[in-house]
Amino acid sequence: MKTLPEKYYLAHFYELVAFIDATSLHLLNAEQQRQYALVQGLSEAALCLLIRIVNRKSTFVAPARFNYAEILDITAALAELEQHQLITSAAQLPAKQLLPELTKAQLQEVCAQAGVVDMPANSAKKQAWIDCALKQSCAIKPTSDPTYQAYIQSVFKDTFDYFLYLYFAHLGGTLAQFSMRDLGILKTNGNSSRAAASQLNAHFDELEEAQTAFYYSQWLHQLKVMSDEEKTALAQALLTSAKVEPIGRYGQEKYNLLSYKLAHHCFTHAPDIAMTLLAQSDHPKAQEKHIRALYGEGELTLCQAKLNAILEASADESLLLFAQDFSRLKFGSQRTSLLTEMLRNSGTAIPLDEAFVGAPEQGLIDYYQRHGITAIHSENGIWRALFCLSFWPELYQSDKNQLSNEFALRPKSIKENNFYDTFAPEVETRLQHFTDTKAMLAWLLQQITAHYGEPNCFMAWYDNLYEQLSLLVRHSPMDALRAHLRAMSKNYRGLKDGYPDLIGVRDGKLFCVEVKAPGDSLRRNQMVTMNQLLSAGFDVSIQQVAWQLDPAQPYVIVDVETTGGQKEYDRITEIALVKVVAGEVVDQWSSLVNPNKHISRQITALTGINNQMVRDAPVFAQLAEKIDAFSQGAIFVAHNVNFDMGMIKAEFARCGLSYRRAKLCTVVLARKWLPGHDSYSLGKLCADVGITLNGHHRALNDANATAELFIKINALRLAHSAQ
Repeated sequence: MKTLPEKYYLAHFYELVAFIDATSLHLLNAEQQRQYALVQGLSEAALCLLIRIVNRKSTFVAPARFNYAEILDITAALAELEQHQLITSAAQLPAKQLLPELTKAQLQEVCAQAGVVDMPANSAKKQAWIDCALKQSCAIKPTSDPTYQAYIQSVFKDTFDYFLYLYFAHLGGTLAQFSMRDLGILKTNGNSSRAAASQLNAHFDELEEAQTAFYYSQWLHQLKVMSDEEKTALAQALLTSAKVEPIGRYGQEKYNLLSYKLAHHCFTHAPDIAMTLLAQSDHPKAQEKHIRALYGEGELTLCQAKLNAILEASADESLLLFAQDFSRLKFGSQRTSLLTEMLRNSGTAIPLDEAFVGAPEQGLIDYYQRHGITAIHSENGIWRALFCLSFWPELYQSDKNQLSNEFALRPKSIKENNFYDTFAPEVETRLQHFTDTKAMLAWLLQQITAHYGEPNCFMAWYDNLYEQLSLLVRHSPMDALRAHLRAMSKNYRGLKDGYPDLIGVRDGKLFCVEVKAPGDSLRRNQMVTMNQLLSAGFDVSIQQVAWQLDPAQPYVIVDVETTGGQKEYDRITEIALVKVVAGEVVDQWSSLVNPNKHISRQITALTGINNQMVRDAPVFAQLAEKIDAFSQGAIFVAHNVNFDMGMIKAEFARCGLSYRRAKLCTVVLARKWLPGHDSYSLGKLCADVGITLNGHHRALNDANATAELFIKINALRLAHSAQ
């Protein structure tokens, strides 16, 4: 196992500042440059301690808890940092700053020391103590409070966080990511084939752009912990002339999002502030909310003017769809939205067993399979993979799309949503190369072979990726594929998600299906993407499903005997599968299993299975394919189903395989449909309802008895479903 050197964090800090030196010195303001110069002049021990301090999540740290063996004289290092004014005592800062970072016990000590009145009960939650301390913080005297005297803060932390922001282009990046890279836990693009990987490039061009993007990113992050009063105060501050003006695309995006979120917060208690914030925000959600609010206030002329402006010039397809829909409903003769109409026109619902609640897509795949139709889960993944592999050289090997550093995965043209503008000739040349299925599949296979496993921001690599792409490409109209790839190139941000759940092949032709269970709604981004697929020439539809029993639904009733009850340690000694369709047993299979583990006398007494019986039996790995095939397309049923499913999944996992099926439990079903029994154990329940169970605790006997029980229950379920 890899290990890190003693001062690994120092090496990582040097790597961070090397990036700043090479790309981003012009993005530091005067104070940040001053602090950076001070840090560069520190002794190694002081620098090590400073990095230890600022790399923590907490703003404040307690020196008494420092335990860094590699820093020989921590006291001297602290003195050096204090001499350069790179650390300061919490006792010298406003009382409010430290309070949120204290433990509940410390908050109680601080409040008691300050004589705070109306304190919460000792059993109250920590937040109640924080709120109490904050409200009466004027009573707290940090300079004389032992708790405050025990903590320090580094003034370099904000600058350090800004360095990380410049490196990662978002909040939340840490030096720990360098450590995970060195340990081999985190893959980066540093060892990939892409030519741009070795380059260092700034995420931002101008000082004001970087500073305002960081400023508004911090406020967005702070919203999670701000009180309602603080959010309202921040909203008011954004309406004054003293606000920080956002500069550049990144700063403007963060400002627009912050304005929208604060407006949403203010709507109930400060509607005037909310409306003003919405009016000055260009965020699509803000524009939509503003239009709805204007209509609600009767400002119809202004509302219609804003709708018309969106219809004439908006580049955001989701916002455009909203404007079209809202205009139809409020200023036209339509009574239902486009989304509602699309759902209403989706045809007759297909009945699925309630076992598929939570996984209707798999239920529909199984339904199609019974009707001779191939279908697979697709959703966003396969379309993103198609786009990424079609344009891999442009995305990850072109000098025009250089990544900033080895941790960066999102190409610049994708971040800025101008991929087609940047690579129009290359895109059109590639699309012209895709003359037919053979040419396109050859290109995709070439890219998969060359780049398999390389980190990217579009897709995950998996074994049957090419197989699934082949299904899509072989059965789609080539003109439709080219048209949609061109559309994704022009607006990847708008078409990166919202794709139908399934793709399938019916009569040799590809179809796309969005699956909607009872209570599901159609999201606007889904409609945007589905409309684009339709306009490109794909067969796209919505298929609703209903929780009703399909008499043709296969069920496989399963029972296993084991060496014990712990799936992590125990193994299967016998397995039986009984297939039921339309209330009849149509097939069955069973086998002893060599557990490669001793069977205890207690288990032999219970099951009748001993070590001699399983000595020459196949091991589970030899049976896995048969079990998977026998239960394919069926719902997994067992008495205490989680035990049987858990044991089988654990055995599959030991073979390096996964096993997933929708499942039903005859214990749960019996309690609902056969109420009133004293016991719902298999033996006693079978005796109560007249089912013969001989040789209890042998797998096939138990599986057949459970099948008979399930058939009785399912008859009741079917009768109820038909009502």
